[in-house]
Formats: sequence, structure tokens, C-alpha cells
Amino acid sequence: MRTKDQINNIKKTISDPYVIEDFITSADVAYLTKLFEKHPDVDKTYKNTGPITLDLHCIDDIVVSKLINNLQNLIGPFEITAAFFFKTSYPHIIHNDDTFELPNSVFKAITIPLKTYGSDRVPDLCFFDQFYFHGPAKFFNGDSNIPTHYNKQIYNYIEVDGVSDNMLIDESTRIRYFTHLKSKWLTGLTMWGSLKWKPTSALIFDSVRLHCASDFRKLNIQSKLGISIFTKIKS
Repeated sequence: MRTKDQINNIKKTISDPYVIEDFITSADVAYLTKLFEKHPDVDKTYKNTGPITLDLHCIDDIVVSKLINNLQNLIGPFEITAAFFFKTSYPHIIHNDDTFELPNSVFKAITIPLKTYGSDRVPDLCFFDQFYFHGPAKFFNGDSNIPTHYNKQIYNYIEVDGVSDNMLIDESTRIRYFTHLKSKWLTGLTMWGSLKWKPTSALIFDSVRLHCASDFRKLNIQSKLGISIFTKIKS
């Protein structure tokens, strides 16, 4: 568990999520997509919860290095705590992107969309007003015994920062974005908004902010491929 002083220090860098349009080129997208698809399966992790990941530290590549250097110039100096390709056929549920090492200086998460399979329609990455400061977690309010690959399971939102007593997400919003979630998992949360999960862009947000994918299956998207980078402030 982080201390109150550590949490207050992290809060100093919190900002609204935002998108950088045209962060990489279409040629870069095609190159990175091929890099993942052609990479040997032996280096990929097939998680029991569905996603396939590939650690970027396994790859010595000029385009990957350029991508990370460009981020340094845009959001300030940082150290990477994790960076990987991910491919998933199931929309991510509510989670944060913290680390079990609990650094005092946990900073931004960056999602770089690369490809949707089955449809070219553009899904959303959805953000909540709430934060969780005590390690990587997935959020299952009122539930129990749900397996996860890495994150701890949160079944009671008492330690979620900014949680409200009543569910304030209306039914039309739930149907639009969250048909892959149980309604009770949303209880106590409020929606900040969403950003379009569009290839060539970069989505920047605080690692400790609760977020999830929209239910992209409703857009006839079979799966999607992207890059996730998690950071802490450079010491």
C-alpha cells in the first residue's frame, strides 16, 4: 500500500487523458504490425485471460526506439516500467496500469493502436473519474473468485479514490460502451469520457486512472493489436 505522502506526490502529475494524432505514420503502423505478427511465438506470452503479449525489450528495432524517443520529447523524461505489444479478441475490463513495485513516481501510460481485425471501424478507450493507487488491479465490485493473469482483484471499491455511493453511469452509456461488463462492476464509478482507439495515434493517460475498452465486438471487430507503455518519472 502506498502512503498518503506518496499518493499526494503522484497526484501532482495527474491530468486528463488526451490523444496525440498522427503520432506515428501509416508506414510505421504497417511495419510494427508485421514485426509482431512475424515474431516467433516462443517469445510471446499467451495469457489465461486471453491477450497475447510480446515484450518490447525482446526487440532491438530502430522504429521502436524512435517511437519511445518521440514520447520522451512530448511528455517529458520518463523511465519505462513495462512495454509490450498486445493482441486481444476480448475487450479489456476495468483496470489500472500500475506496477507491484509501487514506485513513488508512477507516471503515464501510453497506448498506441496499430490494427483492428475484421472491421476498420474505430472503437474507444474509456476512462473513469476514479483512481487506484495501490498496485495493478482489475475491478469486479460485488463479485468474487475471478482469475486474472497479473493484476490483483478488487471486489470492494472502498479503497478506490473518488468512488461514489451510487452508480451514476446511465443505461444508455452502459449499452453504448460497456456490454462486456457486469453492471455491478460499474457501481460507484463515473465516466470521464472516451478517446478513439485509432491507428497512428497515441493515447496518454495516468497509469493509476481506472479505464477499460469499449465493447469493440459490437463493431464487428474480431481482435485488435496495439502497444502499451507504462512509465515512471525519471529520477
